[in-house]
Amino acid sequence: MGGRKWVNLENEEAEKIKEYLLQMGGEERSVSSSEIWRVKFSDSTFTYYKKGTLYSTPSNSEDSAVKQAWDYVDKIVGPIFIPPSKKFLIGLDETGKGELIGHTHLVGVLIPAELFRTLYELVNTADTKKSHTFDYWDDVFRKISSFINEGLEFLEEKIPPWHVDRYNLNKIMDIVYQRILDSFFRKIDISKCRVVIDDYGVGPTLKRFLIFLEKQGAEIIVSQKSDDTYLEAKIASVLAKRSREFVIKKINEDPAFRINDLSVGSGNAGNKKTMQWLEAWHASGKEWPWFIKKSFSPIRRIERAKGNVKKASPPIREELLSEDFKRSFDEGKLDIRVLSIVCPSCGAISKAVFFTTNEKGFIARCPQCKKPLKELNFTLRYYCGFIIPDSNIISGGLIGKDLEKSRFFEDFTILIPGVVRYECDTKGGKKEFERLAKFASISRIKLKEVGEFNPERFKNLTSQQRDDLIIETCIKENAILLSADKQVKGIAISKDVFTIFVL
Repeated sequence: MGGRKWVNLENEEAEKIKEYLLQMGGEERSVSSSEIWRVKFSDSTFTYYKKGTLYSTPSNSEDSAVKQAWDYVDKIVGPIFIPPSKKFLIGLDETGKGELIGHTHLVGVLIPAELFRTLYELVNTADTKKSHTFDYWDDVFRKISSFINEGLEFLEEKIPPWHVDRYNLNKIMDIVYQRILDSFFRKIDISKCRVVIDDYGVGPTLKRFLIFLEKQGAEIIVSQKSDDTYLEAKIASVLAKRSREFVIKKINEDPAFRINDLSVGSGNAGNKKTMQWLEAWHASGKEWPWFIKKSFSPIRRIERAKGNVKKASPPIREELLSEDFKRSFDEGKLDIRVLSIVCPSCGAISKAVFFTTNEKGFIARCPQCKKPLKELNFTLRYYCGFIIPDSNIISGGLIGKDLEKSRFFEDFTILIPGVVRYECDTKGGKKEFERLAKFASISRIKLKEVGEFNPERFKNLTSQQRDDLIIETCIKENAILLSADKQVKGIAISKDVFTIFVL
């Protein structure tokens, strides 16, 4: 049984609680300079601090008397988190937006209301306003993730430093959050949801969508510091911080990023170790590593750069997307089978695009007029985000080659179905998987296995049956198919799955 915390207590409330604890057999203990009183109650210690916070340590014996005491405190001061008002609770939060190092991590979490009380007990003492190690957040994450089989779900997206440096983030965040919500609404009724968003400066794109959701019966809350009062936002915040700290931990452990025996530290401008590392790295004459946000003022001061960085609107070209897809997306119905691309040159509407190569790398082209589709990767990255390559793509090493040159697939989540993994148990396939794992380790892509891995089943399937399985996975995961096989492309398009076809 985890500990509990209550904030902003009045002294009168605290005295009532103290009196209750003593009447029920508690023993008063000595206090420190920051405390008003401390009571040992069963195997928990209740401490009331001068700043108005009451904290109860965990009850390792899970004594019901401690639980009853917590319930009593809730009656006096009220619970920290606002109780459920809908059947499902959705929280959206981010971390890393203002840090000098690493991605901006956006997380959405879906919680069935019946898990509210249990999760409340798990996370109410987690302090998301303070810096903690990865192990701290990972411990909380493991407790939360144990409820995945009971209906809890979460989705994460990352915005890389190089996009932060170049573009205004709010529109990207609007679209990413909308896509996360759309993914949840594939499974649950909009009218049965409470949606809480930690307000980062929500833009018109997402505001329109939230108004639509409200008209469908959803409860919408957009507020600052929402993780202080809404459990769903708190859990989203915890998961985002765990994800960020994992990346920071890996960077700190990588000897390639040490200089003068210094590692990068927390990545925050207020961290002395981070600032020392930045100064030392710049003095060495090396180029900044991939994870540095070069547009941020502390970095520019180190570089002695003048003026402010002017950031552009992100090149998300909605005009490339078919009206059916945009309408479906705005109605909370993200579906890869609705996606088509509109060529700005010839006006053709297509369920596939061609992927060709030249000396600079790979280019997406209209299948009708063959002209390049500029910024298609950026647009698909944030509106769709998932790519499923078939076996010939993996065996040919195409994604790895692209990431080394043109970077069309940079920042996408590459999903590997079990059947593709099975078919690519070859020298070329293993080499590509190793290369993709390397790119994933430095956050150039996200790599994830999906579906069962059942070699006994796969070996008894025909080639077409295995292809069908890949396409079914695209539909299930809302992913774009990447293939160089004409037959696979034909089957995919016949099932309305959008395809990037490599010539």
